[in-house]
Amino acid sequence: MKVCGFVGSPRKQGNSDILVERFLEGAAASQAVTKKFFLADLNINQCRGCYANCMFQPGFRCAVFRDDMDMLMDEIASGDLFIFASPLYCSCYSAIMARFFERLLPFWHVEPGDGEPGTPGAFRFLNNPAKGKKAVIALVQDLKDPAVGKLALDIFEHNVAKTYMMDIAGRLQVTDVRSRGDIVKKLTVLQDVFNMGKKLAEDS
Repeated sequence: MKVCGFVGSPRKQGNSDILVERFLEGAAASQAVTKKFFLADLNINQCRGCYANCMFQPGFRCAVFRDDMDMLMDEIASGDLFIFASPLYCSCYSAIMARFFERLLPFWHVEPGDGEPGTPGAFRFLNNPAKGKKAVIALVQDLKDPAVGKLALDIFEHNVAKTYMMDIAGRLQVTDVRSRGDIVKKLTVLQDVFNMGKKLAEDS
């Protein structure tokens, strides 16, 4: 069992980072092998939008860049359970997380279909190594009202569940955290996060 955490915050030991660490501690308590990736530290080039160049070739490799996304896609392809965590920035998850998601598109392996260009029938799905794997999404926000982050969390879930076809095993939203490390005051929240990581690792 391999469990990977992806931190979409620019702040080390920030609230998103601590949340992911706690989840991975729970998974490790169930004897899982855990890995954490602080995306801001990695070399991830911006997607250029040449989707067909990636999607019509096997092997989930970007047609343009050789960077740390090669390693990250290998980790997802060989992993079993994932947590993706981000702070709420400008009503969405962070640009760091967005760039990472955009560069995951080579996971889609398709071939030309019979439909009109620009329609789903324009291609036929062949494979996606992330399909069916369990994932948890986590959003950390400053404001107390959960409704403030609902749209961002829905978009987060859509990309993980619909675009990359993973099974959403958990959805976390932590409110009322501002300064770095504020989340450590939320003992019940962090215990729940630990328990979620432990249980999901046990059940996977």
